Amino acid sequence: MPSPDGERSAATASLQRVLIAALTERLGYKAAALFFAVVLWLVVSAEEPSEEVVPVKLEASFDTARVLTSTRPELRALVAGRARDLIKLYEKPPVVRRAVTDDAPDSVAVDLKPADVYIPPDVDAVVRDIQPRTLVLVFDVTSTRRVPVANKVHVAIADRAAGMTGARLTRMVPDSVTITGPRRLVNTVPFVATVDQTVTVRDTGDFIIPLDVKRLAAGVRVEPTEVRLVVQMPPVTRRSTAATPMTALRSK
Repeated sequence: MPSPDGERSAATASLQRVLIAALTERLGYKAAALFFAVVLWLVVSAEEPSEEVVPVKLEASFDTARVLTSTRPELRALVAGRARDLIKLYEKPPVVRRAVTDDAPDSVAVDLKPADVYIPPDVDAVVRDIQPRTLVLVFDVTSTRRVPVANKVHVAIADRAAGMTGARLTRMVPDSVTITGPRRLVNTVPFVATVDQTVTVRDTGDFIIPLDVKRLAAGVRVEPTEVRLVVQMPPVTRRSTAATPMTALRSK
């Protein structure tokens, strides 16, 4: 009669043979069965309704005079549909389109709702929500305007001859210039001044005077960057007195 220890040993050996056979025999059939089971699970899962939060692309159109200075916001939408459709949205994200008109302010607040989200036509899905519901777009708007030239030139008259009576500043050419730059900066510029310098004249003539563009805010451009100072000298009047010393005139 077999002992209890012998029976346990035989049972253990039989179990080991069964496990080894399960792991080593007919591997091809078993691998195929596992493969089809996984495929079936994926197919069933792809048809199951699901909800996903997916990124949304913002397409804002505006004229070339505007430059977007704020960071483009990160939009996300809660989308419901079959899993296989939602996967497509990671390759072709939903889109929100907005057009900014020329007369819009520098800062534009945009309200969003789920209906504003465009889903590609080959994706069967519904947008449940979008976040954030409000976004702010901040622009630098390029503006151009004419401003007067402020004269900071001192005119000193050199003695041409005895009896010289004075000089007259006739005009500055041009008397205004064009400034271009961000609208918020351009609108704060009342004029563009010439450099503060002294010009000594002996006769009628033109003098090239640079504009003091360094005092303008960064981003503001001036055209032209220099002007002509036109000085008209009167004819010399002979007098019996000694020559008139140099006179300094400050132009108006």
